[in-house]
Amino acid sequence: MNRMAVATTALCLLLLTCGAEAQLCSVRSLTYKGKCWYNMNCAHHCVAEGRTGGYCKGRLPLFKTCMCTFDCSGGGGSGGGGGGGQLAPPALVKPQTLTTRARRAGSPA
Repeated sequence: MNRMAVATTALCLLLLTCGAEAQLCSVRSLTYKGKCWYNMNCAHHCVAEGRTGGYCKGRLPLFKTCMCTFDCSGGGGSGGGGGGGQLAPPALVKPQTLTTRARRAGSPA
């Protein structure tokens, strides 16, 4: 019986943590010009804009654009509106340095 209680508690905790992840949104870079060939170049522009990172997105190399990522899980939640819609990106802030973790992140495209 003790095993069943432990298993049930573990399952409940697992289900509660599923919704605790940060939501990552993306928006086109304001400062990156031209074709996006390298994720690192795009990420540097995005970090300078105050975003958390960036990557090149597109189907063909000639049509890839620089997309900046930012945390858009702004909390709230109960507005009666029922989800949907994209949150506005955060305002531009002072430049930051790109972290090692951000450098290692691959392109989702």
